[in-house]
Amino acid sequence: MSQAICYEQPLNERVRALLRLEFLFQQVDHAIAGHSTWDSRAALQGLFDILAVTGRNEFKKELLKELERHTATLGRLRQSPGVDALALLDVLAEIGEVIHQIHRTNTLALDIVRQNEFLGVTQKRFQVPGGACQFDLPALHYWLQQELEVRNRYVQEWLAPFAPMREAVFLVLRLIRDSAMLQPEIAVNGFFQRALDANAPNQLIRVCLPFDETRFPEISGGRHRFTIRFLEQPDPNRRAVASLSDVTFELACCVI
Repeated sequence: MSQAICYEQPLNERVRALLRLEFLFQQVDHAIAGHSTWDSRAALQGLFDILAVTGRNEFKKELLKELERHTATLGRLRQSPGVDALALLDVLAEIGEVIHQIHRTNTLALDIVRQNEFLGVTQKRFQVPGGACQFDLPALHYWLQQELEVRNRYVQEWLAPFAPMREAVFLVLRLIRDSAMLQPEIAVNGFFQRALDANAPNQLIRVCLPFDETRFPEISGGRHRFTIRFLEQPDPNRRAVASLSDVTFELACCVI
């Protein structure tokens, strides 16, 4: 499928959090690449959301557990026939380096960002609809008038302590996505269901459709099974309706 739109559904809370963080890091990257004050506002919003998602003390521990789990899983493949030993060693080394960086995370720098008064006041006002207007936050308005290079330098400074976490998030999601190949499937009358092994480490469902496909999937899943319903919504002002025709798509059930 040369040009495709991929839809993903996490099958556990850990992967759900990883996907959200990936989205937020990508949002900040896009905003920093922009040139307007609105881009800088979007970068700050992404930063605030990253702070919220990673605010739990156990998040770092969960991330390390996930990396160590992948190390153990991949390590057991060393003696399996047909495995590219050199490629496997490279991946294990990459995981080991990310684990090392996570352990060396500068928690003091993270605390400084979390306790930054300018960010704290701004974050609270961002939570109020329209609360980040010029008259609400004169300090933010002043900061936004600085040169783009100055604004981006500060944003990157505030994001720097999250760099090891970012690398871990992108690595784990890459390993999960690479754990399964896309396979062609057909949803009869727009409906598809498959059972899952409840004892297997099910992580992610991926559904890919041609770029010009007029239908989109609604995916739901749990420990035992997942279902895909294809919907049509040619007009966003009208409610989406279930497709009654067969839909050809590609599916990957990522288990690792």
